[in-house]
Amino acid sequence: MTLIQRQQQLIQQISKIDDEDILITLEEELSYRLQSKTDITDELTPAQLKELLALANDTSDKNTVSLAEYRKATERWRTK
Repeated sequence: MTLIQRQQQLIQQISKIDDEDILITLEEELSYRLQSKTDITDELTPAQLKELLALANDTSDKNTVSLAEYRKATERWRTK
């Protein structure tokens, strides 16, 4: 998909949204992402980032999934 096709697809999807709360959330997210060139983890120290990644990948609790498993599961949602 080309950049222009992706933009047109997004415009079509947005024009179908009737829920104002969703539009507000989308607007806030877009505004933040377009204005901010930083990542949420940019302010973490290397030690904090290492700890965060370790916690994200820790599967010692039966009710959690690894980051890789989470990404795989959510990728299916984004393709529908």
